[in-house]
Amino acid sequence: MKYNQFKIFKLEIISKSIAYMSHIILKAYKKLLNKIVIFFSSTKDFITFTIRKSFKLSINKLRDIFNFIDIRKFQLKSIYKIFDINNYKFFKIEKDTFREYKLYPLYFFVFILFSIIIFFSIPTFYKYDGAEITKLLCTNKNIECSIKGKVNYAFYPSPRIKIKNLVIKDKINNKKVLLTSKDTALKLNIKNILSKKKQNLRKVEINNFKVNFDFKNLKNSKNFFDNLTSFVPINFYKGDIILYDNKNDVGIIENVNLNFKLDKNLKKADLKGKFLDDDIYISLVQKSADKNLSTDFLFKMSELNFLAKGNFLNSKKNNSTTKGNIFLRKDKHKFTGNINYKDNQITISKSNVRSTFLDGKLEGVIKFVPYFDFNLDLNLKNINFTKLYSYFLSLEKDKQKKLFKISNKVNGNLILSSDKVYSSYNLVKSFESQIKFNNGNILIDQFLINLGKLGAADILGKFSNEKKFTNLKYESNIFIDNEKKFKSKFGIYNKNSLAPNLFVSGNFDLQNIKNSFYEISTNTKLKDNDINFIETEFNDFLLSNGYEDLFRFPKFKEFIKVITSEED
Repeated sequence: MKYNQFKIFKLEIISKSIAYMSHIILKAYKKLLNKIVIFFSSTKDFITFTIRKSFKLSINKLRDIFNFIDIRKFQLKSIYKIFDINNYKFFKIEKDTFREYKLYPLYFFVFILFSIIIFFSIPTFYKYDGAEITKLLCTNKNIECSIKGKVNYAFYPSPRIKIKNLVIKDKINNKKVLLTSKDTALKLNIKNILSKKKQNLRKVEINNFKVNFDFKNLKNSKNFFDNLTSFVPINFYKGDIILYDNKNDVGIIENVNLNFKLDKNLKKADLKGKFLDDDIYISLVQKSADKNLSTDFLFKMSELNFLAKGNFLNSKKNNSTTKGNIFLRKDKHKFTGNINYKDNQITISKSNVRSTFLDGKLEGVIKFVPYFDFNLDLNLKNINFTKLYSYFLSLEKDKQKKLFKISNKVNGNLILSSDKVYSSYNLVKSFESQIKFNNGNILIDQFLINLGKLGAADILGKFSNEKKFTNLKYESNIFIDNEKKFKSKFGIYNKNSLAPNLFVSGNFDLQNIKNSFYEISTNTKLKDNDINFIETEFNDFLLSNGYEDLFRFPKFKEFIKVITSEED
């Protein structure tokens, strides 16, 4: 049986069932009527007649209702064929007719395409004035836009105004050039494309550009990016961002792709590029909520394996103050802390510094204006000198030699201390120091070493950095509190007595890894021959393998035994 015939068969069965049920109901109703009549047979004939007449009338009405809903009287097959969509052929076209009309869809498509091209080509006949375009592009009163090249309209790949050689300057800061772009595209909104006066920007693309970013005028540089256009997405492609501090170049971020998404309550920027031959990624998201501005940032350098991220809040009424938290990670070294930024100054508080070889807290201030400077206090709970020294030895030899060679732009003060020092032979218990960074040089104003019951030592010195060398000129005083323990620690048994203090001065060449002693004295100065002997033994025992043996206690112990035995 076909599917359509099967459906008609089911309808007929349903109609028969309904007719049978109506017959049963009428039959039961008649029986009920007879019983009622018998019940009232003892009463007057008028009552019996009335009841019989009422029930007969109701039976007739029921019969009419059932006859009305009896669907057997309808021709179901004919009705079903009317609604059967398979009986209709909407697209029945004869072969000759198809040959005649088969190209009509192609004609229609060509007509639509031609109409679209004409529609988007109409603005080609407009004359675009450079002054009008700069007003459309630069809405910030603090910057000045100028166009050195041609301005024309193009509808492919999307409607846009193309600008050659765009220049943006800072009006406030002696009209310094902030941005130059060889190719700029202003993508137009299709809605008002035919009305030249009402044309609106949908997106801005800046290609082959250079941006000058001045740390000294950080606020003006930020305003430039914020107000280049009003809530219009901006994309920068294939350009360079030059970082400088008051005419001094700090660095260049090359091959930059930078995307800005601006909204009333949201500003987002994503930057990808190359910095110091390393892939760099920066993300900034600023949200406006109630009376505060929330900023999330992310900074990555791939090869360096460096990550920085944080969240900051600042009041809309007082943009000069920013509070937040920051997280830094370099390999297994981590830093977390709360910071406060105000008047080009960062204040660090409640921070933790952790790595494989140290654990402590950092507090202090970092300034950016009028020049980069810092004043920090790094207080360590403990430092594992054995692991630190192993890490140092794992570095390449060139990096070992350049460890103390820093940029001349790094200036500031550092207080560095540790309550506990872990080492293989437990010689140093703790230390505290004050260090200054000045134009690439490192000055050790104070370095106190606690040797426990053995005594103490202090070191003063300076790391001098030049193009071809790095030297440490130093002075040190060594104080022995317990001579017996000192002799036992270093295995000195053939010496009757040792001087309670010792003064040493000299120069350590970090490039050639060689030490020279200028002066060694106890109560009196040692003779030059004795100093030369001690210097030779020091270089042979501790520096013959580079830095490999410099802090090896067995080697140092052997050196002490040799120079003390020679004094007899």
